[in-house]
Amino acid sequence: MDVKSAFLNGPLDEEVYVKQSPCFIQSGKEEKVYKPTKALYGLKQAPRAWNKRIDSFLHATGLKKCASDHGLYVKTNDYGDLLILCLYVDDVIFTRSNLKMIDDF
Repeated sequence: MDVKSAFLNGPLDEEVYVKQSPCFIQSGKEEKVYKPTKALYGLKQAPRAWNKRIDSFLHATGLKKCASDHGLYVKTNDYGDLLILCLYVDDVIFTRSNLKMIDDF
């Protein structure tokens, strides 16, 4: 699954200022800058903001991060069923040993 708006969903923890694009500079306001509150494509902070947000969501749903591979999350239930999720930048792959675990997720 490809998350199309991944880098647009992360709130920024620090103050970031962006210069105006040359095509959108308004006359008389050439020195003004933008102060985004959420990540935008092209910001160096965008991948980190996205990863922080998806990581907190996955932990809230009960998935545990693998110690040896930080892009791998695992969840087990009382019956020994397994849900495995692999996260690579904005791509997500998941599989399970029980179909109900996917429905619950």
